[in-house]
Amino acid sequence: MKLFLIAVLTLFALPGELNAQAFDRIRIGNADGFGFTDTSDLQRPLRDFGPGPADTDGDGLLEPTEFLPDLNGDGAVWYFLGLDAFDNRDEAVRANRQADCIGCLSIAAKTQGSAWTNLALTPNSPARDWPDINGPNIPNSPTFVFDFTVARDAIVEGSNIFFNLVAADFDFEVAQVQVRFANGNRQSFLLQTPGQANLDGMIQKSTATFAFDDVFTIDQDDNWHGSVTITVATFFEPFTAVDYAELSTFAAVAQIPIGGRHYAAHLVRLPISL
Repeated sequence: MKLFLIAVLTLFALPGELNAQAFDRIRIGNADGFGFTDTSDLQRPLRDFGPGPADTDGDGLLEPTEFLPDLNGDGAVWYFLGLDAFDNRDEAVRANRQADCIGCLSIAAKTQGSAWTNLALTPNSPARDWPDINGPNIPNSPTFVFDFTVARDAIVEGSNIFFNLVAADFDFEVAQVQVRFANGNRQSFLLQTPGQANLDGMIQKSTATFAFDDVFTIDQDDNWHGSVTITVATFFEPFTAVDYAELSTFAAVAQIPIGGRHYAAHLVRLPISL
Protein backbone atom coordinates (compact mmCIF):
# COMPACT_ATOMS: atom_id res chain seq x y z
CA MET A 1 0.00 0.00 0.00
CA LYS A 2 2.85 2.40 0.90
CA LEU A 3 4.55 1.83 -2.45
CA PHE A 4 1.24 2.44 -4.22
CA LEU A 5 0.80 5.79 -2.43
CA ILE A 6 4.34 6.86 -3.36
CA ALA A 7 3.64 5.97 -6.99
CA VAL A 8 0.38 7.96 -6.99
CA LEU A 9 2.03 11.01 -5.41
CA THR A 10 4.83 10.84 -7.95
CA LEU A 11 2.37 10.51 -10.83
CA PHE A 12 0.40 13.59 -9.80
CA ALA A 13 3.34 15.78 -8.75
CA LEU A 14 3.23 19.26 -10.24
CA PRO A 15 5.66 20.02 -13.07
CA GLY A 16 9.10 20.92 -11.71
CA GLU A 17 8.50 19.52 -8.22
CA LEU A 18 10.79 16.58 -8.84
CA ASN A 19 13.53 18.74 -10.35
CA ALA A 20 16.36 20.25 -8.34
CA GLN A 21 15.74 23.67 -6.84
CA ALA A 22 17.00 26.34 -9.20
CA PHE A 23 20.35 27.83 -8.26
CA ASP A 24 19.92 31.42 -7.05
CA ARG A 25 23.11 32.32 -5.20
CA ILE A 26 25.83 31.23 -2.79
CA ARG A 27 26.68 33.86 -0.18
CA ILE A 28 29.64 34.26 2.17
CA GLY A 29 28.69 36.32 5.21
CA ASN A 30 25.22 37.61 6.05
CA ALA A 31 23.11 40.42 4.64
CA ASP A 32 22.82 41.74 8.18
CA GLY A 33 24.02 45.34 7.92
CA PHE A 34 27.62 44.64 8.98
CA GLY A 35 26.37 42.96 12.14
CA PHE A 36 24.90 46.06 13.80
CA THR A 37 21.86 44.77 15.68
CA ASP A 38 20.48 48.12 16.89
CA THR A 39 20.75 51.03 14.46
CA SER A 40 18.39 53.43 16.23
CA ASP A 41 21.11 55.65 17.72
CA LEU A 42 23.77 55.28 15.01
CA GLN A 43 24.67 58.53 13.26
CA ARG A 44 26.27 58.95 9.84
CA PRO A 45 29.46 61.01 9.45
CA LEU A 46 28.91 64.77 9.31
CA ARG A 47 31.69 65.32 6.79
CA ASP A 48 30.29 65.68 3.24
CA PHE A 49 26.75 64.59 4.15
CA GLY A 50 25.71 66.57 7.22
CA PRO A 51 23.89 65.23 10.29
CA GLY A 52 21.47 62.34 10.10
CA PRO A 53 20.99 58.68 10.93
CA ALA A 54 23.29 56.04 9.51
CA ASP A 55 20.18 53.93 8.87
CA THR A 56 18.47 56.52 6.70
CA ASP A 57 15.20 54.64 6.18
CA GLY A 58 14.97 53.49 9.81
CA ASP A 59 14.32 49.85 9.02
CA GLY A 60 16.94 48.54 11.45
CA LEU A 61 19.42 47.43 8.77
CA LEU A 62 22.43 49.25 7.33
CA GLU A 63 22.09 48.83 3.55
CA PRO A 64 23.53 50.17 0.30
CA THR A 65 23.11 53.96 -0.06
CA GLU A 66 23.21 54.20 3.75
CA PHE A 67 26.27 54.61 5.99
CA LEU A 68 28.66 53.05 8.41
CA PRO A 69 28.21 54.81 11.75
CA ASP A 70 30.43 57.53 13.18
CA LEU A 71 30.92 55.67 16.46
CA ASN A 72 33.02 58.26 18.28
CA GLY A 73 31.06 61.31 17.12
CA ASP A 74 33.97 63.22 15.59
CA GLY A 75 32.15 63.84 12.32
CA ALA A 76 33.97 61.23 10.22
CA VAL A 77 34.33 57.49 9.70
CA TRP A 78 38.06 56.80 9.65
CA TYR A 79 40.99 54.88 11.05
CA PHE A 80 42.45 57.38 13.55
CA LEU A 81 43.15 55.57 16.83
CA GLY A 82 40.65 52.89 15.83
CA LEU A 83 37.81 54.84 17.43
CA ASP A 84 35.35 53.99 14.64
CA ALA A 85 36.52 50.37 14.44
CA PHE A 86 34.02 47.59 15.08
CA ASP A 87 33.99 43.81 15.28
CA ASN A 88 30.43 42.51 15.04
CA ARG A 89 31.34 38.95 14.04
CA ASP A 90 29.58 36.09 15.78
CA GLU A 91 31.44 32.83 16.29
CA ALA A 92 30.28 31.25 13.02
CA VAL A 93 31.35 34.30 11.02
CA ARG A 94 34.65 34.58 12.89
CA ALA A 95 35.42 30.90 12.25
CA ASN A 96 34.78 31.21 8.49
CA ARG A 97 31.71 28.96 8.73
CA GLN A 98 29.07 31.46 7.62
CA ALA A 99 28.04 30.54 4.08
CA ASP A 100 24.65 29.64 2.69
CA CYS A 101 23.21 28.77 -0.68
CA ILE A 102 19.86 28.74 -2.44
CA GLY A 103 19.89 25.94 -4.99
CA CYS A 104 23.11 24.11 -4.06
CA LEU A 105 23.49 20.37 -3.58
CA SER A 106 26.39 21.04 -1.22
CA ILE A 107 28.85 23.65 0.02
CA ALA A 108 32.38 22.33 0.43
CA ALA A 109 34.44 22.96 3.55
CA LYS A 110 36.89 24.93 1.38
CA THR A 111 34.34 27.74 1.17
CA GLN A 112 35.55 30.55 3.42
CA GLY A 113 35.89 34.28 3.84
CA SER A 114 33.18 35.22 6.31
CA ALA A 115 35.85 36.17 8.87
CA TRP A 116 36.45 39.26 6.72
CA THR A 117 32.84 40.42 7.10
CA ASN A 118 31.17 42.51 9.83
CA LEU A 119 34.62 43.82 10.75
CA ALA A 120 36.20 47.24 10.29
CA LEU A 121 39.31 46.56 8.22
CA THR A 122 41.67 49.14 9.68
CA PRO A 123 45.23 49.04 11.07
CA ASN A 124 44.14 50.40 14.44
CA SER A 125 41.50 47.76 15.05
CA PRO A 126 41.54 46.15 18.52
CA ALA A 127 39.76 43.06 17.13
CA ARG A 128 41.14 39.62 17.98
CA ASP A 129 41.56 36.67 15.58
CA TRP A 130 42.46 38.73 12.52
CA PRO A 131 41.64 36.96 9.22
CA ASP A 132 45.21 37.04 7.90
CA ILE A 133 48.66 36.56 9.44
CA ASN A 134 49.57 40.20 8.80
CA GLY A 135 47.13 41.25 11.48
CA PRO A 136 45.23 44.52 11.02
CA ASN A 137 48.18 46.19 9.27
CA ILE A 138 47.62 47.39 5.70
CA PRO A 139 46.90 45.76 3.30
CA ASN A 140 43.64 44.28 4.53
CA SER A 141 42.55 42.43 1.41
CA PRO A 142 39.58 40.11 2.00
CA THR A 143 39.63 36.79 0.15
CA PHE A 144 36.48 34.80 -0.56
CA VAL A 145 36.68 31.15 -1.60
CA PHE A 146 33.55 29.67 -3.19
CA ASP A 147 33.48 25.87 -3.56
CA PHE A 148 30.06 24.32 -4.14
CA THR A 149 28.01 21.89 -6.20
CA VAL A 150 24.82 22.52 -8.18
CA ALA A 151 22.62 19.87 -9.79
CA ARG A 152 22.89 19.66 -13.57
CA ASP A 153 19.29 20.77 -14.09
CA ALA A 154 19.34 23.52 -11.43
CA ILE A 155 20.96 26.11 -13.67
CA VAL A 156 20.95 26.82 -17.40
CA GLU A 157 24.34 26.08 -18.90
CA GLY A 158 25.89 29.22 -20.31
CA SER A 159 24.13 31.60 -17.92
CA ASN A 160 26.09 34.59 -16.69
CA ILE A 161 27.25 34.36 -13.09
CA PHE A 162 27.51 37.58 -11.13
CA PHE A 163 29.86 38.39 -8.29
CA ASN A 164 28.03 40.76 -5.94
CA LEU A 165 29.81 42.58 -3.14
CA VAL A 166 28.40 44.83 -0.42
CA ALA A 167 31.16 46.95 1.11
CA ALA A 168 31.57 50.40 2.60
CA ASP A 169 33.86 53.43 2.95
CA PHE A 170 36.14 52.93 -0.04
CA ASP A 171 38.14 56.17 0.07
CA PHE A 172 40.12 55.32 -3.05
CA GLU A 173 38.43 55.38 -6.44
CA VAL A 174 39.45 51.86 -7.44
CA ALA A 175 40.44 48.59 -5.80
CA GLN A 176 41.93 45.67 -7.68
CA VAL A 177 39.97 42.42 -7.64
CA GLN A 178 41.95 39.27 -8.37
CA VAL A 179 40.08 36.13 -9.44
CA ARG A 180 41.07 32.48 -9.89
CA PHE A 181 38.44 30.35 -11.62
CA ALA A 182 37.59 26.64 -11.60
CA ASN A 183 39.27 26.08 -14.96
CA GLY A 184 42.54 27.61 -13.76
CA ASN A 185 42.07 30.96 -15.50
CA ARG A 186 43.21 34.01 -13.60
CA GLN A 187 41.95 37.52 -14.24
CA SER A 188 42.09 40.94 -12.70
CA PHE A 189 39.32 43.54 -12.41
CA LEU A 190 38.93 47.02 -11.03
CA LEU A 191 36.26 47.87 -8.49
CA GLN A 192 35.01 51.26 -9.60
CA THR A 193 33.63 53.56 -6.91
CA PRO A 194 32.84 57.29 -6.68
CA GLY A 195 35.59 59.65 -5.54
CA GLN A 196 36.76 60.09 -1.97
CA ALA A 197 34.99 63.40 -1.40
CA ASN A 198 31.58 61.71 -1.65
CA LEU A 199 32.20 58.46 0.14
CA ASP A 200 32.76 58.87 3.86
CA GLY A 201 31.05 55.79 5.29
CA MET A 202 28.96 55.12 2.17
CA ILE A 203 27.69 51.53 1.75
CA GLN A 204 27.64 50.30 -1.85
CA LYS A 205 26.80 47.28 -3.96
CA SER A 206 29.11 46.25 -6.78
CA THR A 207 28.78 43.61 -9.48
CA ALA A 208 31.09 41.78 -11.88
CA THR A 209 30.00 39.39 -14.63
CA PHE A 210 31.69 35.99 -14.92
CA ALA A 211 31.37 33.49 -17.76
CA PHE A 212 29.59 30.24 -16.86
CA ASP A 213 32.49 28.07 -18.05
CA ASP A 214 34.92 30.00 -15.88
CA VAL A 215 32.89 29.28 -12.75
CA PHE A 216 31.61 25.74 -13.37
CA THR A 217 33.03 22.41 -14.46
CA ILE A 218 31.31 19.00 -14.57
CA ASP A 219 32.17 16.72 -11.64
CA GLN A 220 32.28 12.91 -11.51
CA ASP A 221 28.57 12.74 -10.62
CA ASP A 222 27.56 14.81 -13.65
CA ASN A 223 26.77 17.86 -11.50
CA TRP A 224 28.14 21.38 -11.78
CA HIS A 225 31.11 22.08 -9.52
CA GLY A 226 31.58 25.79 -8.85
CA SER A 227 34.99 27.03 -7.77
CA VAL A 228 36.07 30.68 -7.60
CA THR A 229 38.60 32.46 -5.36
CA ILE A 230 38.26 36.24 -5.20
CA THR A 231 40.58 38.70 -3.45
CA VAL A 232 39.64 42.37 -3.11
CA ALA A 233 43.15 43.84 -3.02
CA THR A 234 42.79 47.05 -1.00
CA PHE A 235 46.51 47.86 -0.99
CA PHE A 236 46.26 51.37 0.46
CA GLU A 237 42.76 51.48 1.97
CA PRO A 238 43.04 52.45 5.68
CA PHE A 239 39.43 51.77 6.63
CA THR A 240 36.73 49.74 4.93
CA ALA A 241 34.28 46.94 5.73
CA VAL A 242 32.43 44.13 3.94
CA ASP A 243 28.89 42.95 4.69
CA TYR A 244 28.82 39.96 2.32
CA ALA A 245 30.03 38.58 -0.99
CA GLU A 246 28.11 36.23 -3.27
CA LEU A 247 27.95 34.47 -6.61
CA SER A 248 24.48 34.74 -8.09
CA THR A 249 22.39 34.42 -11.21
CA PHE A 250 21.18 37.97 -10.50
CA ALA A 251 23.26 41.16 -10.75
CA ALA A 252 23.03 43.71 -7.95
CA VAL A 253 24.50 46.98 -9.19
CA ALA A 254 23.56 50.04 -7.15
CA GLN A 255 22.87 53.46 -8.66
CA ILE A 256 23.94 55.71 -5.81
CA PRO A 257 22.36 59.18 -5.62
CA ILE A 258 24.77 61.74 -4.14
CA GLY A 259 24.15 65.47 -4.24
CA GLY A 260 21.64 65.19 -7.09
CA ARG A 261 23.90 62.99 -9.21
CA HIS A 262 23.85 59.23 -9.71
CA TYR A 263 26.95 57.08 -9.60
CA ALA A 264 27.09 53.47 -10.72
CA ALA A 265 29.22 51.23 -8.52
CA HIS A 266 30.39 48.34 -10.63
CA LEU A 267 33.30 46.10 -11.52
CA VAL A 268 34.94 46.63 -14.89
CA ARG A 269 36.81 43.84 -16.69
CA LEU A 270 40.39 44.69 -17.61
CA PRO A 271 42.08 43.20 -20.67
CA ILE A 272 44.76 41.44 -18.60
CA SER A 273 45.28 37.99 -17.17
CA LEU A 274 47.42 37.16 -14.15
